[in-house]
Amino acid sequence: MRAIIPENKMLPPLDKYGGLSDPIKHLRPFVDSMVVYSTDELVWCRVFSLSLKEEALDWFHSLPPATIDSFTTLRQMFSQQYASSKTPGITYTALVRMRQGRDESLKMFMDRFNRTARQVRNADQRLIVGALTAALRPGPFFYYLHAEEPQSMKELQDRLASFIRIEEGRAHQRGREEGESQARMNRERDVKQTVGRVVRGT
Repeated sequence: MRAIIPENKMLPPLDKYGGLSDPIKHLRPFVDSMVVYSTDELVWCRVFSLSLKEEALDWFHSLPPATIDSFTTLRQMFSQQYASSKTPGITYTALVRMRQGRDESLKMFMDRFNRTARQVRNADQRLIVGALTAALRPGPFFYYLHAEEPQSMKELQDRLASFIRIEEGRAHQRGREEGESQARMNRERDVKQTVGRVVRGT
C-alpha cells in the first residue's frame, strides 16, 4: 500500500475478470497495460483489484493483510485460485486426430490445420509435417509430402501455396466446363421441345 501511484498519468483501461475464464488470459493483457503505466510492480499489486469483479474481487478482498509482498506472489496466488478455469492447452494429439473432409478444399483444410498447429506449444516441425501427411486426402500435395519432406516451414508454405493455386485453377476449369455442359444440355432440351411442339402442331 506504500507504493506510489504515478501522478498525471491515466490508468489504462482494464478488462474485468470475474473468475469464470482462463486467469492466464487475464494476466497477460494486465501486465502489458501495467508495463506502460509503471515500472514498479508494487503499483501493479495496488491496481490489480481494479481489474477484478464479482467472485474474483471478493476473493482478493478476503486475503489476510500483508499477504501480498510482490506481484510474483500475487500472480501465483491468483493463478492457483482460478486454476480450474484455465483453458486446456491444445496438444500434438489434436493435430494427429485431424482429417481433411471429403469435400474440403486444400485451402480450407490448411487454414484449419494451421490454426490448430499454431496453438500447439513447442511442436517439432517434423511432427507437424507427419501429422499433416496423415491428415490429408490422397492428392498432389499428399504425394509431394511423401516424396520430398520440406526442410523448413517457409518451404512448406511456399509449396502449399502453389498446390492451392493449382487446385483452385482446376476447380475453376471444372466449374466452367460443367457450366458449358449444362448450357449445351439446356439448348438441346429447348430444341427438342420446339421440335415437339412443331410436330404436334402439324
